Amino acid sequence: MDASRKILWILTLGVFIIAFATGACKSTTGPDLKGGILTTFEVVDEQYSVFITNTETIDKVMLNWNKWQNAGGIPAGRVTKGQVSYNKPWSWHIDPEDISIVDGAIEIQDGRPSYVEANVDAWIKNVVYYSPSGAQLISVKDYR
Repeated sequence: MDASRKILWILTLGVFIIAFATGACKSTTGPDLKGGILTTFEVVDEQYSVFITNTETIDKVMLNWNKWQNAGGIPAGRVTKGQVSYNKPWSWHIDPEDISIVDGAIEIQDGRPSYVEANVDAWIKNVVYYSPSGAQLISVKDYR
């Protein structure tokens, strides 16, 4: 290999190393989230995740995280169409600002995540909020 090709090869390799080190090659295993908390809830035998940026709701979740089973609370949030990396495999997600933790919910807003998925257009148009009464908070990751 002549000197000019060797230099070109080294420069190309350097560009790839720099791109990787600075994050140009982002990981597909985790979301690129900032300014909120990522919560995961289990409803019966299914899970869904919500990124929360609403500070009042963040405070309530963080205060109750260690005692969630006893403190109770039902996540109630506006369903939005569109798949997000943290809520796969669902084609919907909860609006990060329009979510709260409530003491009770109406039956029409209850159900499994798969039920929302199967009826997502009707849910968004008619039901609007998802409030699964049996939701159990199983994880919280802080991205603030």
